[in-house]
Amino acid sequence: MKILVTRPEIDQQQTIRALEQRGFVAIGSAVMDIVPLPFELPNEPWQGLVITSRNALRMLAPADLSTLVDVCLFCVGERTAVLARELGFAKVALVAANVAELEQQLLTALAPTDGPLLYLAGRIRTGALDRTLLQQGFAVCLREVYDMVARDALSDAALAAIEAEALDGILLYSERSCQILLSLIEQAGLSDKIKNVIFYCLSPRVALPLQGLSYPLVVAEAPNERSLLACLENGHN
Repeated sequence: MKILVTRPEIDQQQTIRALEQRGFVAIGSAVMDIVPLPFELPNEPWQGLVITSRNALRMLAPADLSTLVDVCLFCVGERTAVLARELGFAKVALVAANVAELEQQLLTALAPTDGPLLYLAGRIRTGALDRTLLQQGFAVCLREVYDMVARDALSDAALAAIEAEALDGILLYSERSCQILLSLIEQAGLSDKIKNVIFYCLSPRVALPLQGLSYPLVVAEAPNERSLLACLENGHN
């Protein structure tokens, strides 16, 4: 099977290796680039650091890390937790499967009177975590530390595979990446070439742009890459 990987380049090779180890042919074509944004961190006695994507951790300079590694970390995704530990964070207190789960865990485990929360995030993000916490009485300092910028075309290898109708599946990790992918394929005039391609989506939310379309669709049982790749291995179609 020939599989298209749409992740940003910083994560793409990891997924390509995982696919090749499982006997798949992988083609990389990122649909977004991670762009750092300028930011400053206030000097506060933080109750906790909230991270909903490991991209936010990647934006921290050594000087920033030195002031935060002893703060309790609350994050989404096991891979985010792994990177945090590699960067020296000693107190990874909560690891949620998604933003909604993290929100509930924070509201259950923390109290507004215990101090402010620092939330590092992308410019475009799902949910309204900061607003919910503010409504519940928490002091929240939101810093947008990166942006996800859409690319204007797929890679030559991806376009060639689609044109030849040689693509078997596409891995999708976010609702926005799904939207961008569909737009780039339409822009290239190749929408009719993917009618038999299976879209493998990390979660039901990721699959929302595919609603009403006739493309084959598989949604992972859990919102992590292990479950997504299991769909391929188990022959879901």
